[in-house]
Amino acid sequence: MKIARECIPCLARQATEIAVKSTDDKLVQEEIIIKCLEELSKLDFELSAPEIGRLMHLHAMNITGNFNPYQKLKDEYNEIALDITDIIKREQWIEDANDPFDLACRLSIAGNIIDFSVGLNLDYSKILASVSDSLESPLFGDGPKVLKESITNAKNIMFIADNAGEIIFDKFLLEQLPTDKVTYVVKGGPIVNDATIDDVHFAGIDKMVKVIDNGVAAQGTILNECSEEFLKAYCNADVVISKGQANYETLSDENKNIFFLLRAKCESVAKSFGCNKMDYVLTLSKKLTM
Repeated sequence: MKIARECIPCLARQATEIAVKSTDDKLVQEEIIIKCLEELSKLDFELSAPEIGRLMHLHAMNITGNFNPYQKLKDEYNEIALDITDIIKREQWIEDANDPFDLACRLSIAGNIIDFSVGLNLDYSKILASVSDSLESPLFGDGPKVLKESITNAKNIMFIADNAGEIIFDKFLLEQLPTDKVTYVVKGGPIVNDATIDDVHFAGIDKMVKVIDNGVAAQGTILNECSEEFLKAYCNADVVISKGQANYETLSDENKNIFFLLRAKCESVAKSFGCNKMDYVLTLSKKLTM
């Protein structure tokens, strides 16, 4: 998905957030903002928003030497997600569900609300509301049944993770998959609140399925930057489960059997799907109208 014009104000907002998260020095913040806005002033409309965002983050990292400014927030939301999922387990939501696979998909999508790059003001209650809403809200797209059918016939399944905290909700869906066929993918290094190997260890996902990183510290999945290990696994996957907006933005033009699971948190992504902003989405890539 190429960058849309409505992405530009969002990226400009992110420039300020990146600066504030990276340093308390106001003069250095201003330097970062100027560098980021210079990047926006010469942006290539053939690129995706995550590709532009990566360049902005690199400016901040190079100026400050702070390569993980979101770590404290990531730790906080990992703990919040763990607390909420513990409630779900104690109350046996999955065991008591009429369709456990459907509910697991909904919970995984509900966790996608944990996203710091779209300007959401999150707290415990809003994450819990996303989980509660997911039980009754319609799912836009092809739905869990089509995903389940595709998984049944798959030999290799790739699950591309999105954010810290969110990955703890992914565990409900991973438990519904043939775990011996699953490769779970996280980022190759810190970028905003995206999940890395450290978050996987915290969540215990490495005890459930094979885990690799994609070799790059960037939001989304920028294939021409990814490692050979990731690309080999990606090419061998019969089914790809892709979580979140940035992965959608970077993989939506791929000619591959990709299921996108996310909440459509911005107008440009919602428009590309043909759904409403904040809808819960589970759809197969080949069904999309781009």
